[in-house]
Amino acid sequence: MLGYPYWYNDTGMPRIQDDFLDCVVYLYPTAIDAKSGVAAGGTGFLAGVPSAKLKGRSFLYAVTNSHVIREGNSPIVRLNTLDGATDVLPLEPDNWVHHPDGDDVAVCSIGLSDKYYKFKVVGQKMFLTKDLVAEHNFGPGDDVFFLGRFMTHEGKQQNLPSARFGNIAMMPWEAVHSSKRGIDQESFLVEARSLSGYSGSPVFVYIPPLAPRPGKGLTSERYGPFLLGIDWCHLATFEEVLEDDKETPVPERWYVRSHSGMMAVVPAWKLQEILNLEGLVKERQEFENKELAEQKKKRGAAVLDSPKAEGVTKEEFEEAGR
Repeated sequence: MLGYPYWYNDTGMPRIQDDFLDCVVYLYPTAIDAKSGVAAGGTGFLAGVPSAKLKGRSFLYAVTNSHVIREGNSPIVRLNTLDGATDVLPLEPDNWVHHPDGDDVAVCSIGLSDKYYKFKVVGQKMFLTKDLVAEHNFGPGDDVFFLGRFMTHEGKQQNLPSARFGNIAMMPWEAVHSSKRGIDQESFLVEARSLSGYSGSPVFVYIPPLAPRPGKGLTSERYGPFLLGIDWCHLATFEEVLEDDKETPVPERWYVRSHSGMMAVVPAWKLQEILNLEGLVKERQEFENKELAEQKKKRGAAVLDSPKAEGVTKEEFEEAGR
């Protein structure tokens, strides 16, 4: 699980802990694309749900945007391995579960060994909730960092995600309309020093120590980082094409698309909603029950070697051996 994210230098600027980058995975249309590292697909990350019955165990999920899987047709996950290479999980589109309300988030249950893969996990305790927003008074100006694929320099032989930075610009008071998906997506707006291409990237928000808070003075300690949510789009502006005088619009009334620097982020509570879907909860419970039954079976088999340790009577021991 991820922990303390950064160190502070004398200017108060953040230094991201290197292992934060290890929660990022890349997504591709095909396994061949993934192995060759073509500039296609999107970003994802790993999130964990702690087991309710198995101590110290967590269920692992790959997370990305729904549009990366559906419209982008990129269900294949590429991860780094401990030996400095990569490995590919040949997932199918049907392996991914999408938010039932159409929110731009999708998850896929996966299993990974930390003896082979190099990865970190964003735990549920890091998910920003509406209660945490109110408790710590998160709002415009708060610092944000996000991690993902810089498509022209994302790493060919291994995943090399980049970190980018910004600030909350607007709280999710008004949804952002997606004409391609036909939905109004609840979103934070983040003034981001970034370009489009980071779809599916995890976005984190934090409050550093001694930061001024409206109506509360300075903080005495840091708050976060919390998973603010998932980058799903960058908003564009459209400017008229002008004549040589740079004032008169051309007769054809052409427009050119321009990057606004504003990123839209699906709130982390939407990820929590999808992880709490009945089907996924049932899937986790069935695995827990099966695992507990196996453990009980193994303990039962060991009883014959040590009857006293398990409180077994002499008669029970002899009966079991018949």
